[in-house]
Formats: sequence, structure tokens, C-alpha cells
Amino acid sequence: MARIKKWRGKEVSQQVAKNIATALGEFALRAEGRSKKELQKGHGVVTGTARRSIHTAQPGYAWSGDHVEPGTSTPERGGQKIDALLDGSKITIQLGSGLGYALPLHQGHHGFGGYHFLTIGVEKAKKELPAVLKKHKLKK
Repeated sequence: MARIKKWRGKEVSQQVAKNIATALGEFALRAEGRSKKELQKGHGVVTGTARRSIHTAQPGYAWSGDHVEPGTSTPERGGQKIDALLDGSKITIQLGSGLGYALPLHQGHHGFGGYHFLTIGVEKAKKELPAVLKKHKLKK
């Protein structure tokens, strides 16, 4: 006699989405680390404030609250793994800096081409994404 299992489609879908949110949080932390490495002495770093300001966040995070004046003792904002935000079928995480001068440093201004440290960091971390997703795949 065949055994019929109870359909758990909704539960499985929810668990898959949760695992993806966790995986994207891990991926974002890796991209954060790569982005920080893009800023070095002579390449965007004077005091290290911009480098320490780079971190991940969920949508709705108040980035402007991160703004501090440059200095050698500013707080490290990064290094904390957070899960991406699940909102229906949308899974979102952010990577950035709340410093007032972070955008011009990234994008450039007045003839300065910018360092593009965030986009370069994400690009460098992309090759690790398949392994991160595999690590968080659904277990039977």
C-alpha cells in the first residue's frame, strides 16, 4: 500500500525564502568586507572613517544616523551578519555608508572619478554566491 505524505508546499516555500534571506545576509557581509578592502591609504582613506562606516542593513534603516565627523576613533559599523528582509515574495538587503561624503567618494565629484568601492566589493564577492547559497540550501 502506498503511503501518502501530507502536502507541505507553503511550509517548504517559507523555509526556502528564510534560507535565502540568511544566505543573502552572509553574502552581503562578504561584499561588505570586499568593499572595505577597496578603501586603503592613498585610495580613499585618510582616517579610516569611511571604511569603518560601510555595513549591511535591512530596508528602512536610517542611514543618516550613521554620519560622524572623520576621525581615527569613529565606530566600526560593519561586521554584523543580518538576514535580508522578507516582504512577501521580495527578499532585500542593503550595503552602504551613511556618511555625508560617502556618495561623492564612491561616485566621484568635480572631475574626481570616484572609487566605486561598494560596486567593486559586490562584484568581487559574486563568485562566492553559489557556495553561500549551497550552504543554505533546504535540507530534506
